[in-house]
Amino acid sequence: MKIIEVNSLTKRYGNVVAIDGISFYVEQGEIFGYLGPNGSGKTTTVEILECLRKPDSGKAFILGFELSEANEIKKRIGVMPQNFAAFDLLTVEENVSFIAKVYNKTNDDVKRILELMDLWDIRKRKYEELSGGTQRRVGIAMALVNDPELVFLDEPTVGLDPEIRRTVWSVITRLRDAGKTVFLTTHYIEEAERLCDRVAIILRGKIMAIDDPKSMVNKYGIKYVVKVRKDPKIPKIIEDEVEFIEDKDYYLIKTENRLKARKIAYELEVNGFEDIELKSPSLEDVFLKLIGSKITEAGELA
Repeated sequence: MKIIEVNSLTKRYGNVVAIDGISFYVEQGEIFGYLGPNGSGKTTTVEILECLRKPDSGKAFILGFELSEANEIKKRIGVMPQNFAAFDLLTVEENVSFIAKVYNKTNDDVKRILELMDLWDIRKRKYEELSGGTQRRVGIAMALVNDPELVFLDEPTVGLDPEIRRTVWSVITRLRDAGKTVFLTTHYIEEAERLCDRVAIILRGKIMAIDDPKSMVNKYGIKYVVKVRKDPKIPKIIEDEVEFIEDKDYYLIKTENRLKARKIAYELEVNGFEDIELKSPSLEDVFLKLIGSKITEAGELA
């Protein structure tokens, strides 16, 4: 079942085209990743799907409703915006209860969500006392308290250190396990690869590719790479048909076969060569091939 259907959606701000005729769908029960650098159109897309902005052209259906049926859509979705903030002086429980009252939910609903997010034991702590990762969990809890079918998480781990980021990842995976559909925007390629069932890569308002990460890697012919410090004896030792590339002080030995790559790395090691690295194909390689650049930690193109 398609939870979201987008057809030729376009949004302009003056002469700037924020999203340019994009089309995609999101299936029930999946984590759908929307991957791109800052300014690529991610937040504009999400705000249209959340009925916060109107598109200039195109159509979108959320849970079977047209965007004009905003009231029906808003009852059924949960939202955590990129610049999420709660009430500093209220406790965890008070913040979630505040949203619960808007939707006429009960204390039992609040307890269920706090337990799901592993927040029950700290429910009496003030929001301002929490770590960044725990604050994000509170934000997700507030987005879930109305028991939505679809949850929008806009850059939920931005600014968090890697260890805390992985804690939030486990929470997002738990949402899918609980039967929720998650629309996740991110500029972290590893985040999209680790969490998402399917990923759309967006740049300058255009969708460049959509698929599950593994299929995307296969589609664009990304290869396994054995990186080893240069030595003139190495090309004579490697008898397999592979691609040799010279990269400054290293050889990059490329192959599409995982077992062949492991065999090459092993042969190099037993023959006494040092500084050997085996790199599996990844979504970052796809992004680099499509865009010609990487995304920095700050969300900009390198």
